Amino acid sequence: MEIKSITDSVAEYLRNQIITGDLAAGQRLNETDLASRLDISRPPIREAFRILENEHLVVNIPRKATYVSNISIEDLKEVYQTREMLECYAIDLLKAKNIRDLPNVTASVESASDLSIPSQDNREEVFTYLKDFVDFHIKLIESTGNNWVIHFYNSISSHLARYQFIYLYIPGSGRRSIEEHQQILGLIKEGSYEKAKKFMREHINYTFEFLRNKILQVDTG
Repeated sequence: MEIKSITDSVAEYLRNQIITGDLAAGQRLNETDLASRLDISRPPIREAFRILENEHLVVNIPRKATYVSNISIEDLKEVYQTREMLECYAIDLLKAKNIRDLPNVTASVESASDLSIPSQDNREEVFTYLKDFVDFHIKLIESTGNNWVIHFYNSISSHLARYQFIYLYIPGSGRRSIEEHQQILGLIKEGSYEKAKKFMREHINYTFEFLRNKILQVDTG
């Protein structure tokens, strides 16, 4: 249990570093250096790498090294297609079950609405804001009660967070998204599921287009 606890702690530490960009895409991760820096043995680090590889945050090249996975337009497209499929299907499931009362989603939206906009000079503040910001989508997925949908969404959520973190650096993006979350929730509460799904698709595609252009700008210098 102690080894598992250390492994989980290391995985969380590295996950956060990758999402915020403190560990850059393509950067090599050295077991020995990390073990020395964190003052632990190498086995928990190796296990943490396996966890992060399943989350598509790192790539292991046998007999070479482990690297932070790259971000790209193609990867962005694939993860956002998956996200759109799962989140829109979640609304279909709510419609099929005629679920309108979503207390956990409502609490998430209300909590995010009370947040102060973080300083963009402080990655830690932005990361804390990100967790509250994306909680709407996580709680919406969980409200379906479908364990497989929840499992699939969890499998992309950490990698997706890398792109969402970049998105939060648009001035006003956080406030805009929170307002859109409120609108989607309101439509579901009144039973306008198809409108909610259409709005969700537009919400996701808006974010995708911004990020695609952002990556293009970086790639072209």
